[in-house]
Amino acid sequence: MLLPRDLLRRCAQNFPDKTAYICGASKATWADMDRRSDRCAHALQSLGLTHGDTTAVLAPECIEIYEHFFACMKLGLRRVGVNNRYAWPEILHVLTDSSTKILLVHKDCLSLLAGHLDEIKSLNITLIGFGEMHGLDKDFEQLLGAVTAPPVLPDIAPDDVLFISYTSGTTGLPKGVLLTNGAATDVILHSLISFGFSRDDVWYQPAASAWVVLMMSVFNLGNGMTSVIPDGGFDINELLTEIAEHKITTVLLVPTMLQRAVALAKSGSYDLSSLRMIIYGSSPATPKLIRDASETLGVDLLQTYALTESTGGWVTFLTPAEHRHALEHEPELLRSVGRVGLHFDLSIRDHEGRELPIGEKGEIWLRGSTLMQGYLNLPVETAEALKDGWLTTNDIGRIDERGFVFLMDRKKFMIITGGINVFPTTVEAIAIEHKAVEEIAVVGVPHPEWGEAVVGVVKRAPGYEAVLEADIIDFCAQHLGKPETPKHIVFVDELPKTSNAKVKKIEIRDRLTSTPGLVPWDTNLDR
Repeated sequence: MLLPRDLLRRCAQNFPDKTAYICGASKATWADMDRRSDRCAHALQSLGLTHGDTTAVLAPECIEIYEHFFACMKLGLRRVGVNNRYAWPEILHVLTDSSTKILLVHKDCLSLLAGHLDEIKSLNITLIGFGEMHGLDKDFEQLLGAVTAPPVLPDIAPDDVLFISYTSGTTGLPKGVLLTNGAATDVILHSLISFGFSRDDVWYQPAASAWVVLMMSVFNLGNGMTSVIPDGGFDINELLTEIAEHKITTVLLVPTMLQRAVALAKSGSYDLSSLRMIIYGSSPATPKLIRDASETLGVDLLQTYALTESTGGWVTFLTPAEHRHALEHEPELLRSVGRVGLHFDLSIRDHEGRELPIGEKGEIWLRGSTLMQGYLNLPVETAEALKDGWLTTNDIGRIDERGFVFLMDRKKFMIITGGINVFPTTVEAIAIEHKAVEEIAVVGVPHPEWGEAVVGVVKRAPGYEAVLEADIIDFCAQHLGKPETPKHIVFVDELPKTSNAKVKKIEIRDRLTSTPGLVPWDTNLDR
């Protein structure tokens, strides 16, 4: 079977002078990427890494991330991206849980490790810095410059783990999803087919590479096209400017980004003439947003649905032709995430795992070649998620007689804010530490900019009636990443509960959504 490293070698051989990556003012050809990832691989070997070891990277978006990833492909290493929005306890968990041996750190992220360098070294983790004046003992460019021979490439099997993508866990700590070389190859090739990409496309994918969306920036391994990545981080104005500068043809935007793009495009000050298609997904998009995007941008639209556990492999596709049909004749279809790709089986099951008839609502189960190997160091969670070759997604949906899939709820009470997954339990575990919080329930409420916003419903502890919303939000911000920090706090006398003392989160969410004035934004987005 073809492995990702084989695709890289062929791109370098067949398109050596073609631009593989653009990041701000920096560019790299396929020959550059092959040569520098060879040097990176040799440097990692010289520091003692062998097949199956783990190496991590903590950095803003840059081309070096992909040089490191390609080196992992060549050596059979396990790559971990450390989210630069993590707080120190989450960073420490990721490094220890994954048994990281080498951590590559950009100078702009060193502040996240401030005061903890000795602790990292005590874990026998070697630190390599890059970017000017990083101050670490080992320097990425010096290591690459000292290489005089190619790396020794080990045998790699399709089932060998290529990277570990960390996602939110039920305990409040990120859990590592084990994703293989074979799954990565299938994701690359099937995605190119399903999206209709060609070698001449210029592809822009803005999401952070620390997690599974890293795969979307290596789709180009399957056809040699050019990928444009954000310079450090995503900015919608920069994207709209770069579309003209780099003749970008295809873009992935989560609905939050799409909404901003539509608003800015209405000014008429951007040249978007090269753009032929926008792909969107990862969080709910309202029919109104889809109509606005079609009318304002005048490009093809394609909606998708995927999961970390499917190696980011897109499961369903609402095609441009189906969008046009829905906009003209069947607006209800805009609520669908499309039909299942031919590389997956999808089944709707009841709570006992029995398949349900067409049209009935139940849990989405998936079967295909891109599914995860499991959760790292979590055998119970792995057994719950993988059953007889099927992935139980915890996503609730239905499928109609034509094969269109409709999502009803996403992973129980998971909040998707700006395309980022937030579990309420993570936020609740922090907020309850505030001395004024006696009880809290965290839910996602529709938001016109973020898709959903994190809202905390709080019962104050006796004697703290004067504590303000800002006090609790500021407290959370000290311990949580920006997406997890509540956008609003609602104070109540009592939280609604069932007879067995469980908080009625659905009732809370419905009340916040339907009662004007409880949150300071319009929650009626379906118009």
